[in-house]
Parts: sequence; C-alpha cells; structure tokens
Amino acid sequence: MLISLTRKLLLAFVLLFFLGGTLKAQELVTRKVKPVGQFNGLLRAGLCTSQIYNDDFGGYNKLGLTGGIGVFTRISQRFQFQIEMNYAMRGSRKRPNPKVGDFNTYSIAPHYLDIPLLIKTDINFFEVEFGLLSGFYLYHTERDQRGRIPQNQEVWQFNKYELALNLGINVPITEKWIANARFHYSILPASGQLGVVNGYSLTGGAYNNVITLSVHRLLIPNR
Repeated sequence: MLISLTRKLLLAFVLLFFLGGTLKAQELVTRKVKPVGQFNGLLRAGLCTSQIYNDDFGGYNKLGLTGGIGVFTRISQRFQFQIEMNYAMRGSRKRPNPKVGDFNTYSIAPHYLDIPLLIKTDINFFEVEFGLLSGFYLYHTERDQRGRIPQNQEVWQFNKYELALNLGINVPITEKWIANARFHYSILPASGQLGVVNGYSLTGGAYNNVITLSVHRLLIPNR
C-alpha cells in the first residue's frame, strides 16, 4: 500500500510538471522579471519518502510530512538566492515479508528543523535549485510490530547536526503556485561517525536520503 501511494504521488507530480510546461509565456515572463534585490516570501507543504543509508533495510519506504516558510531574492539577472526554515520528518521503515515468514516491522522516524540555503536559476520553463542544508535534530521515535518502543529501549542515536546536499526542480503551476521536487542527501552522518580505513578511505555512519514533493505558494509584493 505504501509503495502504491508513493507511485501515485510521483505520478501526480509528473502531471503537474507537464501542466506547468503549458503555462502562457506572459506568466513565465512575469515570474522572471522580479527586480534584483526585491525580497519575496513563500509557504511550502509536502510529503517526503526516505531511507537511512547503511541501516540494512533499503528502499524509500518511510513517508513523512514537511512544511515551512522561506524568503528568496534575485541576486542577478540569472540567479536567485533562497533561504527556508522547515519542519521535516525523515527516517526508514522495514516492511514485513510474509512470503518468507517474516512478519516483523520496524520504523525509525527522526524529526528535524531544516535550514536550506539554495541558489536557483531558470532553465526554459523550469527552475533548478541547488545548495546546502543544515539540519537540527529534534527527536525521534522507533516502532515495531508491537507499537512504539520505549525511549530507554531505543537502538538509534542521532547526531544533533546534519549537513546535507539539496538538489531540486521547480515547475510553475500558476504565477504564484509552484510544484517542487527535491533530493536530500546527507554529507555528514545523521547517525554514527565517519572513520578512516587504511589511512585514506572514509567509512561509517548512517545517512538520510530523502525525496520531497511539495507545493509552494509564492508571496510576491505588488510593485
């Protein structure tokens, strides 16, 4: 059911991308000519599907919510700078496998306050974004087939700070509504520590991998 829902979400956003490409040229021009130095706001809300790399579960099987606010401004005719403050749910989930007699489940759900710093640039009808994200760990929960695991029995310990790479694409729906797809990859371990092997190889730690699908409402002041 979870995989089916994820596929439906992906299909919905693909449809939004194609709809975005049919916008009138005048609407696109209106978006692109925001004056340099003018500050604009945005509200965002969406869903994310995630995994924790190196947890041995594999697959983007954990659904979560994300949402927040942001400010962006054009710093040149080609580039815009954007900063956001978001609440985000990440994590990982082991699904049961009845075919082999495995009915056990396990889920890890860390909650974060995220502050991404992004550079955006226009490419045809789309807007590409890239940058770094500072994630501040708030708390997490762990569950198995019996329910929530008591805090004193939890297995995972998360680092208080996470540095991640963000890559994304914006597709206009209307002049003030945007569909966004974003990929998040931890650069520093979300849990555990990096280590050096044989004097040169870095290994260790667990990393958050997240695909976020969201909708943004632009707050652009009247000229």
